[in-house]
Amino acid sequence: MLRQSTAERYAVQFPQSQALFAKAQNMIPRGVSHDQWYAMPFSLFMTQGKGSHLWDVDGNEYIDYYGGHGGKMLGHAHPAVVEAAQKQLERGVQYGTCCDLSLAWAALIQKLVPSAERIEFTNSGTEAVMMGIRLARAFTGRSKIVRFQFHFAGGYDAVAVGYKEPFDIPLSGGILPPAVQDTIVIPANDEERLEDALKKRDVAVLIVEAAGGSSGVVGIKPPFYKAMRELTKKYGSLLFFDEIVTGFRYSPGGVQAAVGIRPDLTSLGKGITGMVPGAGAIVGCQDVMNMLLFQNDHWNRYQRVSHSGTFNANPFCAATGIAYLNIIATGRPTQEANRKARMLRDGMQHQLEGYGITGCVYDSGFSVVHLYLGSCDQQGCCDRTVCLNAAKVRASDAGLALYMNLALNGVKVPVRGYDFFVSAVHTPEDIQKTVAAFGKSLAAMLDENKIVKRS
Repeated sequence: MLRQSTAERYAVQFPQSQALFAKAQNMIPRGVSHDQWYAMPFSLFMTQGKGSHLWDVDGNEYIDYYGGHGGKMLGHAHPAVVEAAQKQLERGVQYGTCCDLSLAWAALIQKLVPSAERIEFTNSGTEAVMMGIRLARAFTGRSKIVRFQFHFAGGYDAVAVGYKEPFDIPLSGGILPPAVQDTIVIPANDEERLEDALKKRDVAVLIVEAAGGSSGVVGIKPPFYKAMRELTKKYGSLLFFDEIVTGFRYSPGGVQAAVGIRPDLTSLGKGITGMVPGAGAIVGCQDVMNMLLFQNDHWNRYQRVSHSGTFNANPFCAATGIAYLNIIATGRPTQEANRKARMLRDGMQHQLEGYGITGCVYDSGFSVVHLYLGSCDQQGCCDRTVCLNAAKVRASDAGLALYMNLALNGVKVPVRGYDFFVSAVHTPEDIQKTVAAFGKSLAAMLDENKIVKRS
């Protein structure tokens, strides 16, 4: 009898997900509501999350390493966040005016994030990026944006170039050329190229994923943080850190607190509510954020940056955010997540070496573990934290095969397969099981020629 393929085992183990995916395609374009949830032959449907685990519609249990797209430092349904949510539901979730809790929430963010002299709440991280760019353009009177290759900044049109090659082509249809004509994309970690882009003094803002492209898949050289700060100041541009993933994960105050560089603007999302949907924030230095102030009629109509949003600073998100950030502020979740990430990184690297597979497992300097299958001229020379190899290619077919095999072995990662967001609530047993599942997955992939041993 022939051994079942990964695709065959996937169909057998997840029949209810397969049926729901087929049903969804008659209602939801592509069958899912987020591009990064789309998988072939079908996506998985979950019913519950608790701590570091998920359960699907077929009754399968998983160790979760996507964690709300990187925002869940305390896992799913943390008791403190659940309690805060339940209590606030009874008191209302949107008052149509200011709420007292929003001030305590803002004070916590201000305490943790060095750049947060002033805080403007939004409804999402993408909206925070949009508002940040609008503020930068209004404050400087300039139009151009500089961003780095492979860096992601959400769904706003002006930052829809640069994430994937070819870097000058938008990620989506429906984005008109004028929306990106003022966006300049350059390689990261290149001081000369950055200075060339800024020295015409027509750049409003440099926006950068604070840990490096795609949550650190391609990292940032430690000295380059200082170079970004110095060069933007020199040429009158603003420095904008996107910390939607790294804020409250890299450290309680984000990358900026860890590296000691204060940007002019910072976008926050996901974690500011403890992963309760419906909030983000743009924070920054007072003089830039003062562009939101009401003054005289002429200023208000022609210069002021306007901002509306039904759920801005709503009491539900404020209550859960306070509960969550009070725990984050202790620093213990960051320490625990970082420690578990080291364990996972080293265990996975050991499996790679045991199977004789050329590749590297690195951790981007904090609690996100990345996998690269292939050769690199730095292998054996670097410390497997910040990866500066921007030329590496993480093949999508091997990534999908890894995603499917890990799922078959009780581990849930993003569909791209190569990234693991570690939380404070992952246990040593979770890590051991994940390392074992990774080894089984590698064996299956070798058997099906999805990867090869080094010659």
